[in-house]
Amino acid sequence: MKLTVRLIALLMGILMLSGCGPSTIGEKQSFNPNLTVGESQEQTQENTQQKVDTLKLPCDYDSLIASPWNCADQNSRKAAMLLYDSPVFLTQQFQAEPALVTVSGSGTQWTLTVRDGVTFSDGSALTAQDIDNSLTMAMAEGSYYRNALTNISSHKATSDTQVEVTLNTADALFANLLTFPVAKLSGSAYIGTGKYVYSAKGESSQDSTILKKNPSYWGETSSIDQIELISLTKKDVATYSLKLGEIDGLYTEGASSDIANLSTSNYPVTSNQLIFLGANSTRGDTANAALRQAISLALDRQYLIQSAFSTSAIASASPLHPNFLSSTPTQDLEGAKKLLSDAGLTSEGSTLQLSLLYCSDGADRLQTANQIAAQLAEVGIEVTMEAKNQEEYFSTLNSGSYDLYLGEILLGDDMDLSHLLTKGERYGYGSAPSEALTAAYQTAFSTGEGWDTFVTTFQQEYPVIPLAFRNNTFSLARKYSLSVNATRNNLFYQMEDWQ
Repeated sequence: MKLTVRLIALLMGILMLSGCGPSTIGEKQSFNPNLTVGESQEQTQENTQQKVDTLKLPCDYDSLIASPWNCADQNSRKAAMLLYDSPVFLTQQFQAEPALVTVSGSGTQWTLTVRDGVTFSDGSALTAQDIDNSLTMAMAEGSYYRNALTNISSHKATSDTQVEVTLNTADALFANLLTFPVAKLSGSAYIGTGKYVYSAKGESSQDSTILKKNPSYWGETSSIDQIELISLTKKDVATYSLKLGEIDGLYTEGASSDIANLSTSNYPVTSNQLIFLGANSTRGDTANAALRQAISLALDRQYLIQSAFSTSAIASASPLHPNFLSSTPTQDLEGAKKLLSDAGLTSEGSTLQLSLLYCSDGADRLQTANQIAAQLAEVGIEVTMEAKNQEEYFSTLNSGSYDLYLGEILLGDDMDLSHLLTKGERYGYGSAPSEALTAAYQTAFSTGEGWDTFVTTFQQEYPVIPLAFRNNTFSLARKYSLSVNATRNNLFYQMEDWQ
């Protein structure tokens, strides 16, 4: 019966699926219903792989060097980490590795100590003032790094080698946020300390710029000799530029049927993007924590990912990314039924009626909702799906006229869950964490200790029900086989090991 219900739901989703919605995701902490996740598809590599001497990537070079913090084009911002380094490098496990600085301190007081021997591309030495100036630019209005740094109360270079930072509230993982570009103005352009430096304008008919390996780079050198940055005139059809061979790589966020249909090697890009079921904690049956626990137990998250999502993701029953704190979600149908029965929510032969709100502006929202409904039906929860366009979706959430909703939110790389656990514009709808849960979270966030306790307390009440963490995608031409370990902050992390 279980398999039959799932197959029916999957077929319904496929038959009703039409077109692909917008895939754009803002790089600020925000809620967006149009994002999607799924299980990564293994790419069968051909035996004719080539060594990469030159890699062609999309980037508006002039816009990037005008301001690496404000560059509007997403792929150009990602290319920044070729020319510029950040104070720290963030690993796929959400651990901060010293790069241009080492970070020390605790609570609200932190010190950034500059790495010795680092030089900019013009030969000038990196100083604490350069770090401080770049932090000022990263925090400025219009910067794509501004939202992540709003907890900073003050910062100042106190010597040639140190920057002192004071936070508004204690944050044990503050170092994780120091992934902005460090740059120095030279003439009318910003120069960096990165793996590559400007070499020449490209000779092709396209608007392109050649980068060569930085001979004075402080770290391990890249395994690729040259990068050609190509400015695309029509960025909305960048996937076709990849298909035609005009570029060799492309970064995408969200669902993209174009990418799925290309013959490319698609590498997952670790991101702290949570897909979840929101529950109205202020009215009706969903105000009962036992129901929210039962819903979590009823869900087979791995199957949900395989059947309903189209790109890559990691299943999770915790609001903390599994790479940061390991978790193995398990389905327990009998346990879910018992919770519902003990709470008086269902009885023999009866079903519980709930509505599920989702945004129709996205290709796989319907398929995901169908699969969730099919899984909850197995424990006696009958789900009525309510599809709304984006404007109506948010209006319904604001009014509180829902039981469950399908949501997505970009969480802080310092495990800042405040937007998820508090009500605000486009996040935290209906969430009502207990004082015990709030206290457990604040302790873990401020001290770095007690994350296990927080997760245990969280799963006793489930103010929201986590489903998965979505990966973004870095697609490269199929002729190349590289060992890419990309993160959202740095597509070129450990580039020395790519080949």
